[in-house]
Amino acid sequence: MKNSTAPNRKTGRMIAKNLIVLFAVALAGFCGIQAWFTDNRSAEANGIEVECQAPDGIEIAVVGHDAPAPTEYTTGNITLNKTNYPFLEKLQLTEITSDGTFFRKPALIQSGGQAHVDTKAEWSEPTANEHYLSFDLYIRSKSQYNISIGKKSTIKPDAPQLTSQDGTGIKNQSKYGNFSRDSVVGAVRFSVVDYKSAPPSKKLLWLPAPNILLEQTTDEYTLSDNKQDGESYSHVYYDTNKAQHTVSSTDVDNAFVVNNKGFDGGKFTYELGKNQNIAQLKKSSENDQFYSAMVTCNMWIEGEDAEARLALVNGKFNVNLVLTKVS
Repeated sequence: MKNSTAPNRKTGRMIAKNLIVLFAVALAGFCGIQAWFTDNRSAEANGIEVECQAPDGIEIAVVGHDAPAPTEYTTGNITLNKTNYPFLEKLQLTEITSDGTFFRKPALIQSGGQAHVDTKAEWSEPTANEHYLSFDLYIRSKSQYNISIGKKSTIKPDAPQLTSQDGTGIKNQSKYGNFSRDSVVGAVRFSVVDYKSAPPSKKLLWLPAPNILLEQTTDEYTLSDNKQDGESYSHVYYDTNKAQHTVSSTDVDNAFVVNNKGFDGGKFTYELGKNQNIAQLKKSSENDQFYSAMVTCNMWIEGEDAEARLALVNGKFNVNLVLTKVS
């Protein structure tokens, strides 16, 4: 019996060792893929809330992109979340790439311990209000105005303090270092597009938190939240032909806005910094009692950004859009 059972035990130990090795390889691959997020480990859907403030004399309404036009409008402020707007129920921001108008979800490959875009594989189209936020903003008034996203609009981290030497005072701290996961706002992008025009007319491509830069060396991360220039002030993305582009000024994309003067007393304000025109209210017919317009607002996590990393998964941020009017 001894002679017959010994080989089985040895074989059993070898199988167990092989399983451990296979698990380690699988885990390494999983962590590498997380250099870009995955669908179920992205910015927390419950933490996404958009406040939209309309000035006096302006009525607004919101529906999911390409949904039927609204029948009811409101004045003042609206709060866009999944409680008030069921079309957001499945929203869980995951990394994609976009110029602000068209959105793609690249295939990924692992190399050097990180995930990289595979330009030779098939890419997919992400789903609006599942992988990224996309809503149609309807605006109307009994007077004719030009409408802007106001300079005081913000997209800012939920945590008031993002980093410290010893980790004290940090809300929603990352396990990868003495910084908040809310720094994921550095990878957030916001655009406003008129899809009714041909081709679609981009009104705004906003990089709201250029002050933040997450840097990685091997398995160590360092985060800065006081950058005043450099790579974090550019938007890098892939187009529908899988070519990579960098936008760093309005010379490249006239809708691009990055607040180069956003520091006040050493702290970044996360404000848009300028009024950006997005629509002109017009009557659809002579008998129409309202001047109106509709544009689409998109918000996503740009996978090519330095902050689209595992270290910042489940970060939270707040959005406050302040509309302004000009006669």
